[in-house]
Amino acid sequence: MTSQDMGRLLGDVSSHFERPHDIVVSDQYTREQKIQLLQHWEHDLQLLMVASEESMTGGTPGQTADQMKAVCDALSALGGLERPSGPGKVG
Repeated sequence: MTSQDMGRLLGDVSSHFERPHDIVVSDQYTREQKIQLLQHWEHDLQLLMVASEESMTGGTPGQTADQMKAVCDALSALGGLERPSGPGKVG
């Protein structure tokens, strides 16, 4: 996979994969690439959740939370779930 292809995927991970688990089971990416994709997806969801809290989006909070859990579960399965060490909405 070229860096250009990876950059395209990272631009909007959720539009390229239906579920986070699809990334985990894919044989097209290295473990590191899978973790990077999932971390970007997680960050996008965090931003969406913050926007939702501030009434800046019409997203469904419950659906976003479910997606966040699925992404965290996928990251955990790959051993790539690291939590920030301080308070904050988005790190």
